[in-house]
Amino acid sequence: MDNTHFTQIFEADSKALQMGLVLRKLVFSSFSNIDESIAGGAKVKLALYSRGGKNNVLCGIQKGAGDSCMLYVHHIDKIDHDRLKFSGSGKHAKRIKFFDEKEIVEDDIVWLFNLVKQNAPY
Repeated sequence: MDNTHFTQIFEADSKALQMGLVLRKLVFSSFSNIDESIAGGAKVKLALYSRGGKNNVLCGIQKGAGDSCMLYVHHIDKIDHDRLKFSGSGKHAKRIKFFDEKEIVEDDIVWLFNLVKQNAPY
């Protein structure tokens, strides 16, 4: 699991990078046979995680405004959770914005990824 391309999405030594690395580790520990690709242009880049082809996206990670980090999940329209809240109104993916690494609770993210796994057709 090489971090080289992933870290280029973020500013070096930023809180967003640290949060992204935590989320990335959870992605790889939660999903089997998953591929990482970096999408976007010079200004907007994100890491996408797919299975069985780049179009079969399960989730993504992106640097947010300021020093925040966003986790995108596909195949889920809504959740009922005390700590995890979707923001925005994405058509294909829903996002959760994190401002501090302490907000990333492993059990919560694993729970969310299990919903993705249940709903994804691949």
